[in-house]
Amino acid sequence: MERRQLGTTDLELSVVGLGTWVFGGRWGGAEDADSEAACHAALDAGVNWIDTADIYGQGRAEQIVGRVVRDRPGEVIVATKGGVAWEVGAGGLSIWREASGDYLRHALDRSLIALGLDSVDLYQVHWPVAGVDPADTFGALLELQHAGKIRHIGVSNYALADLEATTAVVPIASYQPGYHLMRRHVEAAELPWCAAHRVGVIAYGPLAHGLLTGKMDATTTFAANDWRAASEFFIDDAFAERIAVVRELEKLAADRPGGVAELAVMWVLRRQEVTSAIIGARDAAQATANAALAGAPLTAEEDAAIDTLLAAHPAVEREYGHGEPPARR
Repeated sequence: MERRQLGTTDLELSVVGLGTWVFGGRWGGAEDADSEAACHAALDAGVNWIDTADIYGQGRAEQIVGRVVRDRPGEVIVATKGGVAWEVGAGGLSIWREASGDYLRHALDRSLIALGLDSVDLYQVHWPVAGVDPADTFGALLELQHAGKIRHIGVSNYALADLEATTAVVPIASYQPGYHLMRRHVEAAELPWCAAHRVGVIAYGPLAHGLLTGKMDATTTFAANDWRAASEFFIDDAFAERIAVVRELEKLAADRPGGVAELAVMWVLRRQEVTSAIIGARDAAQATANAALAGAPLTAEEDAAIDTLLAAHPAVEREYGHGEPPARR
């Protein structure tokens, strides 16, 4: 599989990375054995990096990734995220954004214990938090980097102003936004900023959380414990139109082995700013299939046809949430 350099770092990432959100149970549940098998299958298929976070199952996903990494020493680049705090009380699980330096010091140590590692290749602040001084957040991460616990520092879900405030304190290696062909907002400012500052981009959600696999139709519904059941992107008045656009994309992708899913991934990877696309997998078979979506580069004809199709259906694009945690309490 093709590999690309992450910004100015020494990390060479496969253009498809394995995402582990599903390992924590947020998408309707996953068995740990299946999650471990997904990791091994992805690595066998040429993926060389795994993206996780402490909030995914409150350490569960990191524990699974850690077992796999220890089984395959030297084979896996590990990226994790911190910045979402949690507690379990009488009302169940409560989560919120927290990016203070003191919290991130605690969170990283907890992640290293869960992973069973002394350091991580990439540590990303999961969300920006209004009112928290970037000097506090990233000063702490610099200390942790100097202590050898972090090799590189990145951010996730930041807007342009947050990126600019961050880099006034420390150069960052990477930026992780949600990005797919019906969610293009980062093309206006954040991706060009990353190109200008040589910051690598690792895009999550390139398959629009399953929509761009072609497996859904206008009657598709989701289980109550699946975040998509309450997401505007899957329940608003434009959902049927999104399905119709996917049917048109399937025609455009008819000659691609991976069909519309491959087309969607290669559309994200067409941007020179994008280092890799993160795709989650529930089991080994899905991980193997996802790795194969790293196909032939998008052609100019495909790119133009997609632009024309989207221009004819502006309602299908929107920014949306997926149960993001509120600001710190």
